[in-house]
Amino acid sequence: RLTAALASWQISRQPIRQGGAVLLVVLATATTGLVLAQRASGTRSDRDQAAFTAGADVRVTPAVPLSAGQSGRISRAPGVRRAMPVATFPATTSSGETVALDARQAASVTLLRADQLPGAARPLFAAITPPGAPPGLALPGRPARLQLTAAIGPATLPLQPVTVTVTVTDAAGDAYLLTAGTLPVDGRDHSLSAVIPGGEAIYPLRVTAVTAGYTLPTRPSLDEAAAVFTVTRLSGGPATTPVPGAALSRWRVAASSAQLNAAQAVFPGVEGPVILPGVDGTVTASGATQVTFQAGAGQLVADSADAPTVPVAGQLTLTAARGAAAIPGLATRGFLAATHSAVGSTVLAAVNGTNLSVKIVAALASFPTVPLSGGALIVDLAAVQDQLTSRSLPPAQPSQWWLATAGGRPPPGLAAWLPADAAVTSAAGLTGGLLSDPVSVVPRNALLAVALAAVILAITGFCVSIATAVRQRRGENALLAALGVPPGAAARQLGLENLMLSVPSALAGLVLGALLAELLVPAITLTTAAATPVPPVLIDFSWPLTAALAAAVAAVPVLAAGVAMARRPDPAAALRTSETV
Repeated sequence: RLTAALASWQISRQPIRQGGAVLLVVLATATTGLVLAQRASGTRSDRDQAAFTAGADVRVTPAVPLSAGQSGRISRAPGVRRAMPVATFPATTSSGETVALDARQAASVTLLRADQLPGAARPLFAAITPPGAPPGLALPGRPARLQLTAAIGPATLPLQPVTVTVTVTDAAGDAYLLTAGTLPVDGRDHSLSAVIPGGEAIYPLRVTAVTAGYTLPTRPSLDEAAAVFTVTRLSGGPATTPVPGAALSRWRVAASSAQLNAAQAVFPGVEGPVILPGVDGTVTASGATQVTFQAGAGQLVADSADAPTVPVAGQLTLTAARGAAAIPGLATRGFLAATHSAVGSTVLAAVNGTNLSVKIVAALASFPTVPLSGGALIVDLAAVQDQLTSRSLPPAQPSQWWLATAGGRPPPGLAAWLPADAAVTSAAGLTGGLLSDPVSVVPRNALLAVALAAVILAITGFCVSIATAVRQRRGENALLAALGVPPGAAARQLGLENLMLSVPSALAGLVLGALLAELLVPAITLTTAAATPVPPVLIDFSWPLTAALAAAVAAVPVLAAGVAMARRPDPAAALRTSETV
């Protein structure tokens, strides 16, 4: 046995010239890794592009802004887990846009890739969520209407009946102007009712503003008494506990006339002397809030000879909004580059005809639906509504609704819960369209065929190399048999020799394939329009499949060598043949 072992050891030290087979395994494994990485990365890129384009599992774009009832209907549709309103505003003085959304649920709705964010999504969106309880008067329950008891007087005021509107904000941050009716100028209490269209909303609701709109008197009168607007109580409709009007005593009060202010600076301007509206003070009496104000006076000059003057609209607004100096926001890198700003900068965002101050608290690589060039500011919708309400401006109207759905797909029957003119975009639908596009399907199937061909070529080449080595070592194998080495030991020896070649070769091929994928895949992965994908492609090396094929390349030739050595011819005949040769 010792003699046989020494002979076996001496023979195994003889070099086996299999450099070509080793190189073939390295190249084949590297090629397999590269093409599989390109195929998997392209498939992942299609999904990422679809998510970026849709923004959420489902994006609903109505032709006109939804009412409170329609919004509530969408949020309650079967299969919809979350419904987030999104309002977009293009920049007026620079590139980019402003995206206002519900920051409280943005992390659960928005389809964001980890490399688009500087950190976790929830803390990031929490940084732009207004702290504390939202402003306004909360309405308990699920009211379908709002009742308001109010009065305006005295009766001697030269005013036409006043139109009262109520601003209601839902739980998603969307705000609605609800008309409560007209209020006679007689100084007596009247009951007004504002109906929520559709009878449902995204509850709970908050009353954030009460506005009395009127037409200014045409001529000022020095002895005219000040107007008094009184809010006695509010409630969510019948069978609900009313809230005394004194709850509005700390609200901001403003009297204004945007038409009159603007007309004084432009041609043809105003007709005669004017008095701008103004607030004298607010008091609480008998549980009601009373606001004393000057209604103002004036009229505009018209271009028409038939109607030489135009009446001017004024309004008195009670708002619960904070009206902070600046609201926090997120900015994409494209926006920072376009505006030459940085994290910590305060920029202006054009929203509904006014400029809001936004302090940038964090930067994102990109944001769904927003082009990389120009970028966007991302702010909380409720914070924007508070700013607009505090300036007596109409609320922002969401143009899109982003939905998080069960399974990430459009729920069956969703169209029945949407307005007939609403356009629906789903990430799953866009992904299916990209993955089934023949322009991308055929090349990806060809890549899979290339990977299989490379594996078969490597296995075949290594097996041929092993067969050649076995044929060249017939004499050595016969000598081992004559010395008493069993066939199994010789097969294991040859298998170990080839395994020591094939395994390192396969590992080297895997490393080379990974390096080539990192270098080449981002450059050669394009959209069907031959453009760079947005967001940028991420390398998916497809390790399970690649490692399995590399293992097959390393193991199959070794098994073939074992089978070849197991069937050994007669040692004496083999030795005589080798001696004659």
